[in-house]
Amino acid sequence: MRQELIILDENEIATSREREEVKPAMTNGEVKSAMKKSRREIKYLLSYAEYLVIRSRISLLLDYDKHVGENGYFVSSIYFDDIRETAYREKVDGVFDRRKYRIRTYNKNQGFIRLECKEKYNRYISKQSARINEDICESLLNGDFSILHDNNDKVLKQFYFTAKETGLRSVICVDYHREAFVYPASNLRITFDINLKASFEDELSIPIYQNNNVIMEIKYDDFMPEFIRAVIPHETAKALSISKYRMCMSVAKALHS
Repeated sequence: MRQELIILDENEIATSREREEVKPAMTNGEVKSAMKKSRREIKYLLSYAEYLVIRSRISLLLDYDKHVGENGYFVSSIYFDDIRETAYREKVDGVFDRRKYRIRTYNKNQGFIRLECKEKYNRYISKQSARINEDICESLLNGDFSILHDNNDKVLKQFYFTAKETGLRSVICVDYHREAFVYPASNLRITFDINLKASFEDELSIPIYQNNNVIMEIKYDDFMPEFIRAVIPHETAKALSISKYRMCMSVAKALHS
């Protein structure tokens, strides 16, 4: 099981409800444990012209992620939600403590499939994942969760009980091409997500941004190097708090209304 914890930057808190006084959602011990593994994350919505300028600067300062190289990689995520669309509604409403599940693959490689759980506790976000094979993946997408009944993995067991209790089912597929850059100080990672698309049920992929917008994500542990701040045009780049899942679901809903 792989776990990653991210703490949102303050400008990520977008909805009015999330600007209200925050009530503790974790015990003191859980908060201290989370802080030891915390990462900060900032997202920006860029125009394509801004992307070209910033990417050019970043490529001179940072190395490409050695695992994927300069050509980047294709990311595909199939999200699950219940019949009340709780994961979507809670994001829209700005609920402090929330959770969502997805199946993720890279470069359409069916030999490496992960079931991931992302949870938010106030400003903290944790991500846990478990490897699954193609047979398990197909069963889950078909709504047959019994294949996980005797599985002892923490993430898969949690998913199984949640699916049985709330009626989870796969709702939308979110695809994009990602370019990744890394820097050793503060475990810095910068990604550009391009050509964001969504497919709903059996329909063809729907482009989410008609004007080729790009999502830039910056993740780091303790601090962001000042030279990175210098390459971001804050007067034009827009901080983004909405999730890709919410964006894609909103577009799908608009098309089906």
